[in-house]
Amino acid sequence: MKLVSKERVGGKVRKRYDAATTPYQRVLDSPQIADEVKAALRQQYLTLNPVALLRQIHRAQETLWQLAVGMAVCEQAAQAVS
Repeated sequence: MKLVSKERVGGKVRKRYDAATTPYQRVLDSPQIADEVKAALRQQYLTLNPVALLRQIHRAQETLWQLAVGMAVCEQAAQAVS
């Protein structure tokens, strides 16, 4: 949310904000970004599947946890041998 204006009303300051937008929407609205880049972003946005992305994140987290637990077990075994 971007601050549009501030006005003093008595002892208080009243702030007005623009409607909330996502970074994707702000890039598309920006005149500084080339049309080719915007077209590429639109194409990529159409291929995104939030549910599939969430599953992918969960799988990666599970892999990291398994690696962390495996390393902890290896370290404990090395300490027991020493």
